[in-house]
Amino acid sequence: MTQGNLNIEEYTREFEKLVIKCDLQEPEEQTIVRYLGGLDPRYANVVDLQAYTTFNEVCELATKLSNKRCQDSPLNLKTHSPLPGSNPFTKGVLISFPSP
Repeated sequence: MTQGNLNIEEYTREFEKLVIKCDLQEPEEQTIVRYLGGLDPRYANVVDLQAYTTFNEVCELATKLSNKRCQDSPLNLKTHSPLPGSNPFTKGVLISFPSP
């Protein structure tokens, strides 16, 4: 399983469902390797450098990292749109709006 378009929480839920469904009986270290192997490399590489001892700690680290990246990211274009009539690529252009 790979993360693909899922966010960290969704990926973790689906991963845990599959572990239960497949009745995997393996050492926790192997489960961690599987989880990190399917996680987006942007997150997996950072999580792998952190100190952890359990699968739950790995999941918590990934979630915290994901939340931090969302807070630190530049403006989200889906929620912040330019003003009507504005063009972000033209500098110093006066925009006039019709009078009410």
